[in-house]
Amino acid sequence: MGFTGSGGSEWSARIPIRVRAMVAADTLLFVAGPPDIVDAEDPLGSFEGRQGGCLWVFSAGSGEKLAEHRLDSPPVFNGMAAANRRLYICARDGRVLCMGSQ
Repeated sequence: MGFTGSGGSEWSARIPIRVRAMVAADTLLFVAGPPDIVDAEDPLGSFEGRQGGCLWVFSAGSGEKLAEHRLDSPPVFNGMAAANRRLYICARDGRVLCMGSQ
């Protein structure tokens, strides 16, 4: 995954997520998707959403990972938006998650 931050700095990172949704907001970059794993017992589990999902938060300028969250279901393709200091995720299980400070 590569990104050009707001200050023009470029960075890239290899992450263990099959990125399905990405949003840049203010100084943050949010990426989410199913984990990039193949389970011998369920080889298609990650592709079909049975392995859940991952949400990682990066500094848009430096590429530093700031947070990591486990999701019960991965997002649908391009199913993430940021507005009013909140992150909305449309999950494959039909739910819409709203994440933000309390």
